[in-house]
Amino acid sequence: MDYTLIYKNHGGAECRICGLNFVPDSPEDQERHAHEHRVLICGALPIGVREFLKSFGWAVAFNDGGIERLKQDLNPEKQEMAKRAVVFAYWTRALSYGIPENDFDQFMAAQFAFVDATVARDEKQLEKAHAAIKRWEKYAG
Repeated sequence: MDYTLIYKNHGGAECRICGLNFVPDSPEDQERHAHEHRVLICGALPIGVREFLKSFGWAVAFNDGGIERLKQDLNPEKQEMAKRAVVFAYWTRALSYGIPENDFDQFMAAQFAFVDATVARDEKQLEKAHAAIKRWEKYAG
């Protein structure tokens, strides 16, 4: 199963890693998508993740009910963004411990599988996901 793409009815796809909506068969879109990943591999965050982190950070910093407001605004897109934020937290930690950059796509796919299984509370999938991420445990810090 491909944990990194969400295929759309119109033939396009959304990348769960970078958030880009693109046409996988388009050479121009493939290049744009690859460029986006090259930037992220180096430690940048997708804009949606940055905005998610800022909104959560401000809500906690002000401690004025902002967390409750964020909870009320939950929808599938925001839940997907929250998963993306968790996965990027794992990537940035692994980067700081020396993970090879060419592991990016496989690492991210394995982490998405882990997060999905954890959120779904699917023990069978979680066991498979743990086995998949074990290869990178030395970069967990």
